[in-house]
This record gives sequence, structure tokens and C-alpha cells, in this order.
Amino acid sequence: MRIVQRLVVPLAAVALALAACKTDNTTTPGTGLLTQQQADSIAATVATDLDGEITTATLDGLGGGSIAASEPVASPMSMQCIPNKSPNPPVNSDSDGVPDSVRFDYAGCVISLPLEVDSISGTIDVIDPTPAAKDHAVERIFTNFEHLTLRLLTGARSSVTANGVRRASRDTTTIHVSETNFRTDFVGPKGGTAEHVRTWDVVFTADVAGSIQPNTLLPSGTWSVNGTSSWTRGERSYSLTVTTDPPLHYNASCTTAPRFDAGKLTAVVTKGTETMTVTIEFTACGQYTVTRS
Repeated sequence: MRIVQRLVVPLAAVALALAACKTDNTTTPGTGLLTQQQADSIAATVATDLDGEITTATLDGLGGGSIAASEPVASPMSMQCIPNKSPNPPVNSDSDGVPDSVRFDYAGCVISLPLEVDSISGTIDVIDPTPAAKDHAVERIFTNFEHLTLRLLTGARSSVTANGVRRASRDTTTIHVSETNFRTDFVGPKGGTAEHVRTWDVVFTADVAGSIQPNTLLPSGTWSVNGTSSWTRGERSYSLTVTTDPPLHYNASCTTAPRFDAGKLTAVVTKGTETMTVTIEFTACGQYTVTRS
């Protein structure tokens, strides 16, 4: 029986990321280290990267690696693309569900919607770091993995591109993910750019014990995040220390990014000797508030 892994990519995630590329005002007296607009841009970047963790969380490599949009519009055929997989079938020496090494190549992957066309490109290599041990450890290498959106009415183009290595281990209830210097690049419709390079340790716990299955959609559950990163927009660069308390609740039924309906993320932002705390509180699917202190 063929298992097809659907990497659900909310198309709204690109729109969310565009906030990270909006023109920032320079800091004015009385605003502290960041203006509200700059804090909003940082929040959009962090929220997009958190949401991106979900997309490949259960990708163990034996499935088809197909990508589908999450919005309930258009026809099923226009909402899904299947990458080239090599080798096919892959070798799985320890029979643990994670192949020794397999590459998914998304070149030419296009998802058509009524008002936009979304293109997926780049590669994801799925590797078993312990090919002789049946332990469900997996390493995912992203190389220029780009989600590009073309707005048909305006011709505007925007994109989110990921590069780096994501290491994970799991059972049927918990997923533990770590990444070092994982980079995401954002390009807005007017050419604005932002860059986020992070070293994060992330733990996902399913709401229903035993509900995590490989190469299937991720069930609802909580995400706990701890780590550091650097955020760059234009000539400005900031250091971030990120924690979650309470953990973020991922709602599997959300179709709007970010797909969290509760939880709070705190980012301590530093530049030189100045610091400011940016708090992102998720209130419903696709909705959150950003405050500075």
C-alpha cells in the first residue's frame, strides 16, 4: 500500500511572513529599542518559522512527500503536487520507518488557486542518522526549499526560503526537534527582505497520547520552544532569546497561519547594550497580539 505524505503548507503563511519584510520606521525617541512596527515584523518572522516546524514534523521519508495547500478551495488536483523521490524505493536498513537516505525534489511543483499561483521548489533530504538502530531518529536537510507566491491580480511576488538541518526523534506521543543555525529568508512583494537564523530546541506533545503517526498529518498538540536566533532587516540586526510559557497549542483544524489558537511566546531582543521584550500571545487560529516591554 502506498503512503503519501501531505506536507500541508498554509498559503496564508507567506502572507504572514510578508509582515517581516515591510518597511520599518527608524527608532524614534521614546520608543525604546524597537518601534511597534519592528516588533510586529519580528513577531511575524518567528510565528512563520514556528508554523513551518509543523509542515515536515512527521515526514519520515518513506511516503510520497506530496505537498498540499490547506485552504478548502479549488479542486484536489490543483491543490497538490508530488515531488520526485530518489532513490525510489529508498533503502531502510533497520526497518524503523526512516530510510537510510532519500531526497524529495520539488522542482516544478505548482499549486493553482483562484487568485494566486504558489510554486514550491528546492529539496528536502531525509536521512536516518542511526541506520543500524531502530529508533525513529531522523535528519531533514533543507536546501533552497522555497515557497513562492504570485498574486494574479497585481503580479506581486513574495517568498519564504528555508536552508538548514533539522534533527528529530519521536514516539507516538512526543516529537523532539533541534536545529542549529537554521536559516529562513523572506522576500516581500515590494522587494523588502528579512533573514532569521535560529538555534532552537522544540518539543511537540500530542493532545491525544499515541496519535502521532509517520507520514500523516500532525495531530493537535502543544509546542514548547527554547533557543536563540538573529533577525536581520536591512541594515539592522538583533539577537533574540525565545521561550514559550504556556506552550503554544497547535490546532490541526486551523487553515489560517499561524496554526496556533493559544499560548504565549516571549522573545528577549538585544542590540548592543539595549534590550526589549516582545511578547506574542496567540488567541485563535491565525490571530495573535504583539506587545513590547
